[in-house]
Amino acid sequence: MARLKVLAPHEIADAELAALAAATGDEVFGVYGHAPEPFAAFLAFYRPLKYGGRLPFALKELVRLRIAGLNGCRR
Repeated sequence: MARLKVLAPHEIADAELAALAAATGDEVFGVYGHAPEPFAAFLAFYRPLKYGGRLPFALKELVRLRIAGLNGCRR
């Protein structure tokens, strides 16, 4: 059982995070809606790694999927 309630987009106090939750439907934004400041700091760190750099985004995504498969991830 989850320990944190997944917030619906209208329950998220941070407007940008609420908009992301509404636009994507991804539950991760509803979880991080409980602590928007640390999540914003994480995104500032993570987005350049995910979308920047020399390798194409598609190749990075294929590597992520392969690693997930090797580790038995199903979702």
